[in-house]
Amino acid sequence: MADDKIINKIIKRKCKEIFPEDVFQKGTSRVYYDDNGYYLTHIEFQPYSLKRGTFLNVGLSFLFGKGENLLYDFSYDNDIRVGKEFIEFIDETQFERDIVKYVELANEYIHKYREFRDIQYAKEYMMNYLDDSNWNPYYKAMLCFLTANIVQGQKYYQIFLDDPFFERIIERDHYPKRIEDLSKEYVLDMIRKQRHYWHSKPAMKKMKNYPVWE
Repeated sequence: MADDKIINKIIKRKCKEIFPEDVFQKGTSRVYYDDNGYYLTHIEFQPYSLKRGTFLNVGLSFLFGKGENLLYDFSYDNDIRVGKEFIEFIDETQFERDIVKYVELANEYIHKYREFRDIQYAKEYMMNYLDDSNWNPYYKAMLCFLTANIVQGQKYYQIFLDDPFFERIIERDHYPKRIEDLSKEYVLDMIRKQRHYWHSKPAMKKMKNYPVWE
């Protein structure tokens, strides 16, 4: 238990030194967020039950969802775990030295993911590099609607609707079942509601205020 406190303290100190000033810690956890308006970059220094130390996971949490979970479910490299090697805590000096490489790696991803602030760039990236499996058609649809590309957005949303895997999720979380109900304003309203919901959580109180998204 004492080792966990030391590990958390070291991670927090190094993140404060290396990350951009506006990246914030989720409560007292090992999770950090970079708030980019319609998505959050999610950085997790993931513990391991059998040893003291950390892996590193980095991904995006798009605020396009209808549920109440922030899942970092998109990665440039299609792999959330970017720090695959486990950094074990041996002693304070060793861990402080070794963890720097993961904080610096996370910082690289923070800046890389900030490119998605340009929604047109994000849409083009999705179209050019992602297939139509899993949630990808849904992300593509939302980005198309946000860039007022309605016809293309309807195309990808229909792919999402037609995937049997999402049938239960669509019912449970009340996703629209008619493509005609989707528009840029609908997506903007969904993002605003998600931001309002997460702003209300004490652990997320350091989220920014983005007038365009609030």
